[in-house]
Amino acid sequence: DTLVTEWEKPTEIDPRLRLPKLNEFIPQDFTLRCDDDGFESPSVEIPLDGKKIPPTVVVEKPGLRLWHKMDKTFRVPRTYIKIHLSSPNPYHSPRSMTLNRLYAKVLRDDLNEYVYDASIAGCNYSVTCLPLGFRVSVSGFSEKLPHLLEVVTSRMLTLIEEMKEGPAKHPDLEKKFSKAQQNLLRETKNFRMESPYETCSYLSRMLVENNVWHVDQYVGEMEGDYADANPLTMGECALAAEESLLGPGKAEAICMGNINSKEAQEVGDIILDRFLEGSRPLQNDEIPKFGTLKNPTRQEAEEIFGAELPAIPIKLEQVAYADSEENNAIQLILQTGCEHTLGWEGIATQELFSYIAYNSCFDQLRTKEQLGYIVSCFTRKTAGGGSSFSVVVQSSSTSPAKLEERCEAWLETFRQELEEMPEERVAMEAAAVAAQLLERDTKLGDEVGSAWGAITPTTELSPNIPPPFDRLEKLATYLSVESSENEDSERKVTAAGLKQNMIDLFDKFLSASSPERRAVCARVYCQSAKQEFEDNKGKPGVLSDYAAAQELKKFLAGYPTAPYWASYPSSN
Repeated sequence: DTLVTEWEKPTEIDPRLRLPKLNEFIPQDFTLRCDDDGFESPSVEIPLDGKKIPPTVVVEKPGLRLWHKMDKTFRVPRTYIKIHLSSPNPYHSPRSMTLNRLYAKVLRDDLNEYVYDASIAGCNYSVTCLPLGFRVSVSGFSEKLPHLLEVVTSRMLTLIEEMKEGPAKHPDLEKKFSKAQQNLLRETKNFRMESPYETCSYLSRMLVENNVWHVDQYVGEMEGDYADANPLTMGECALAAEESLLGPGKAEAICMGNINSKEAQEVGDIILDRFLEGSRPLQNDEIPKFGTLKNPTRQEAEEIFGAELPAIPIKLEQVAYADSEENNAIQLILQTGCEHTLGWEGIATQELFSYIAYNSCFDQLRTKEQLGYIVSCFTRKTAGGGSSFSVVVQSSSTSPAKLEERCEAWLETFRQELEEMPEERVAMEAAAVAAQLLERDTKLGDEVGSAWGAITPTTELSPNIPPPFDRLEKLATYLSVESSENEDSERKVTAAGLKQNMIDLFDKFLSASSPERRAVCARVYCQSAKQEFEDNKGKPGVLSDYAAAQELKKFLAGYPTAPYWASYPSSN
């Protein structure tokens, strides 16, 4: 009782005891902008023709294009702001990419304490370093979101200046930089411990993409003899981030949700003031171009390696990094071209083909042959619009060579399945794929993601090419089987036509007898199968390390990077 009395009327209070400050991110204004007087908008968000109303450009200046759409469908007091800051500098070298990633980690660590209040109040942010630049995203209750954007973007710049001033003046930042470097090194090294089937995908990417750094190169910048002689420093990190954020660049942004046009333009002013003021707009030729290389056909591979090769002439092989790994895996990659060469009909045909093939692949290789627990086939997208059909199997009981053989055998049986497939089933499967493409967005975030996904591929293209906001609807039309009685249809899609398109796709790109087949098999061996890997070393067409893949890439041509939805500017 005496202690309680003393606490009720203390003679003094320790100055270290205090209540937290008021959370400045707690919103009080939940009004909907679409209900404001003077706002003109269609009375319904989805017109009768089923097409969604896309965002529109409200700011278009040198170096900046900002899109805006006010939500009138979900009617929630929330907003999404996404910004892409293009720069050629992050992916200039493995060291540059490492430094920019470190900066992003230090920034997140530095902002954690301050932005914690925002997360409690329903606002979130992210700053991510990508090969093409930085992505800044903020989302949450509309009233406080501009303030959060101000906080994040301001700190992005002041942090650079403090890091440049050095550890003597900012020892806490030096500790955060050291912590970020340890975390990034651990994450990068752990990437090599991924499952064998994921490693297969990475191995093939090292060959088919024309501009890509290997994980070992990133590790070498942070650990080893070179790293010891040339350590990464906080000052160098600041300079790399400064060049990426404030050097020549351009920005693409979108504001969607409970935000009007005037408020969206104010976001544009923040972007211009923070990142583009005084910097030269980035020219299209300066933006890094990522594309997909053509794997050699069997004949081309024989011309390169000078020896007769099997149906799959190129093998990318590696032993699993983890000593405890017990699984083998393969990924069979059969290139079908690129978006430009496939076009709308080819893209739609490939989606339908993969959808039907999945069940057949799983049933044969997993259920009947029981090769492994991980069995799949899918359409694989690579940089610059590259496209392929891939089959993946991971097994603890079967060697990679045997897995490859069984995948080839399944492909031939699937060709027969397509031949015998009733047209009614083809129409049913096509309707299922079309329905997936036309699924309605169930929340505001889904709609934002769809719009942003259409905009970001245009950052490498001429600004005259508009984003394909209606791409899914158009693809669906190529899978929508028309009734034979409908004579007024502008274009008729028949089940027989879809079936023939899939067979033609198989015969041209997937069949082992096709001269245009471009096949590569990525193999990962478990530790107990290491001797098989060693025995294959030096054989024609077998690439046993990254250097060998790099050497082969010198002989390969690339696919066009023009997307399937863009025509030549003069034909628009």
